[in-house]
Amino acid sequence: MLDFSKLKTPASDGEVLIDPPPGRWGEALRANQRIFRSATAPFLGATLAEWRERTREQITGTDDRPVIALGHQPEFIHCGVWAKQVAGRRFADAVGGIGINLVVDSDAPATTNLVVPVLENGKVVTAVVRFTEPPGGRAFEHLPHVPPSDLRRIEDDVRTRMNDRFEPSVMPMFLAGLRSAPTGVPWVEQIMAGRRAVDEMLDCTLSDRRVSSLRWAPFLRDVLSNLPRFASSYNRALDRYRQENRIRGQQRPIPDLAREGGRWEAPFWAYRRGQPRNRVFAERTGDAIRLFAANEEIAHKLGDTAAWEELTSPTSDHSWRLRPRALALTLWARLFLADLFVHGIGGAKYDHISDAIIADYYGLTPPNMVCASATLRMNLPHGQATLQSVGEMRRGLRDLEWNPQRHLVGHPELDEIKKTRERNVRRATELRERSPGLAAARREAFEQIRKANGVLRAAMPETLAAGRAELQRRVEELGHNAVALDREYFYALHPRERLERLAASLPARRDFGV
Repeated sequence: MLDFSKLKTPASDGEVLIDPPPGRWGEALRANQRIFRSATAPFLGATLAEWRERTREQITGTDDRPVIALGHQPEFIHCGVWAKQVAGRRFADAVGGIGINLVVDSDAPATTNLVVPVLENGKVVTAVVRFTEPPGGRAFEHLPHVPPSDLRRIEDDVRTRMNDRFEPSVMPMFLAGLRSAPTGVPWVEQIMAGRRAVDEMLDCTLSDRRVSSLRWAPFLRDVLSNLPRFASSYNRALDRYRQENRIRGQQRPIPDLAREGGRWEAPFWAYRRGQPRNRVFAERTGDAIRLFAANEEIAHKLGDTAAWEELTSPTSDHSWRLRPRALALTLWARLFLADLFVHGIGGAKYDHISDAIIADYYGLTPPNMVCASATLRMNLPHGQATLQSVGEMRRGLRDLEWNPQRHLVGHPELDEIKKTRERNVRRATELRERSPGLAAARREAFEQIRKANGVLRAAMPETLAAGRAELQRRVEELGHNAVALDREYFYALHPRERLERLAASLPARRDFGV
């Protein structure tokens, strides 16, 4: 149902992408529910359908409404990600369901800084506002609390950087939400509180569930108990994806699961509090499973349910914890939690890999997923230069330099030079086509062409200088535009009016036709 050929970033300001069309989301949901009801494949002594029901009960309790799920890291999301959240919430409301946002606190951020566009001397540059200490490879879930003194510094810094754009934006609401988080809670809870304050104001909140608190141990146990077969399905799916998308190399879009002797790599992370993440390997010996974080053994003879739950529980000490990687997380969410999963563009493309795993490993028709995204740019001054216009300018300047006779007006005294150039062009062409062995003669012809070009260019120095100056100006303007028109600035930096306008262009509840 999802048309992967349509998954392209919206180019224009305010443009949205919804695929399939909203009128078909209900159809996708109902088809998924039929798929899950018939999911009778064996799974840990029961069926996949039964384990799905148990998992949902652990997460949503007695709430048996349809679950519309999506997810993202607890970072400074851009408006394309926010659009996915708006669409997911509205569809959940349309079907009387519950919208769940999976907060991927198991990811490791490259930075926790906020990038703010700033006007300096009429041009847009970026400034960085530091929120907390550098992550140093740690997962989001281990980033520390930002104390009130730092929150005051952050607000002063953001206000100064934004200047008169601060008050019309929703940053004041976001910062107020940060301050409202209970004392001592970690970074993730503060960011969630800030975003929730904005989303409540714009009526698009979801139920946040941190990945570090998910009940996913049965999925982990099944994968590790059958790891050679799972890894083979995983790698076949990746190979198929690479072939379909003409991707070379075994590292893109993600690496294969590796085999090292009797150990197989699993699609999970292992880490201790405050330490970087490690790849996970498992080795089966009879009924026992040995787990390794890289080369360090972290568990031995896993057997009872408590041991699996311990490995996946929220970490409050220095023991090892396991978390799903991105592909494993959405695989789990689509099979064991969601009635319909809402992706952004990148996630939808990569999760096509999961479709093949679901069909191959679980013997199940892959459930439908949908995609929602948008582009919203800051209202910042920018020029008219584009990649296309700069490319055209480069080609024009190159023609001016290598074919100056086309651009020279007047100068009858140079007619003989033009004729000499034309004769040598014809001679070079003939030598290349008819006498491939006469390299010296061809070089002589090219040298005569080069000399003629130099004489002709010398007759129009102002034209050349103006062309080069204009190209340089456009290249600089293009760089400036890349900053001013970047679609990935934090959504709370935008004015409330702009966010409301974007929300109005996304499907309303009635548009889903359910």
